[in-house]
Amino acid sequence: MTKHAPDSCPRCGQLFTCKVSSVGRCDCLRINLSFSETQYIRDITALAYDGGCLCLDCLHSLQLDYRTKYSNNES
Repeated sequence: MTKHAPDSCPRCGQLFTCKVSSVGRCDCLRINLSFSETQYIRDITALAYDGGCLCLDCLHSLQLDYRTKYSNNES
C-alpha cells in the first residue's frame, strides 16, 4: 500500500496530503466540479503550476472564480 506524504499546494503553499495514487481516497472527491469547472482548473494548473495537485481550499476558490466569470453559461 502506498503511503501518502504531506505536500504543499503550489498555489497557496498550504500543507495537504495528496493522494493521487489512491484517487478513491483523495480530498478532491469532496468537491463537486462540473466538467467545465474541471477543465478550467486543469488548464490553469497545467500552465501556472506544472499540473501539480492543489489543496481543497484552492479548488474551491478556482471553482468560485469559474462560476463568477462564466455565470451566464452552464457550469
